[in-house]
Amino acid sequence: MYCGVDTLREINRQLFHVILGLALLFILFNFGRSKTIYFLSAILFVGLLLINLVLRKIRVPIATWFVETFERKHAPLPGYGSAWYVVGLLLSCLLIHDVYYLAAAVVVFAFGDAASTIFGYKGKIPLPYNKKKTVEGTLAFILFSLSSFLFVGWYAIPLALFAAFVESLPLGIDDNVSIPLACSIFFYLI
Repeated sequence: MYCGVDTLREINRQLFHVILGLALLFILFNFGRSKTIYFLSAILFVGLLLINLVLRKIRVPIATWFVETFERKHAPLPGYGSAWYVVGLLLSCLLIHDVYYLAAAVVVFAFGDAASTIFGYKGKIPLPYNKKKTVEGTLAFILFSLSSFLFVGWYAIPLALFAAFVESLPLGIDDNVSIPLACSIFFYLI
């Protein structure tokens, strides 16, 4: 939902967001929640090691390619966005025990958040309470998050609305954390 971003890099980032979300759904439904947690923990561990190597100016071809292709130019650290993305997915897996609720949260996180950026960067109408986000991005977030209906039925509507609202707030924390937390809170409350 950001205004004025590097278009191609951001679209690549968001498509990667969706691909990782789909991969996680595959792992979740084929191997279960526990194995998904192990997988994400391993990815986070290896990712943090790679970030450390990149910070130490040690060239690791795949890590360098990921940073150059997917990382935002203004990121505080190489791999910053990717690390928070995996942390967000891991938080969801740890906080949401029902596999279908967890799948819905992954869909909201992967599809909704990606759509909000892809459609929001060209948006013309800023949100009144957060000028860095757009109405178009928020609507795309809601629309694409509704695909969580496949896993939770009609709960998808309030889930999409709540997660989109939280994502649009100027909280000062990465939305890769705020969206999974919002989904976790939603499922805790229902």
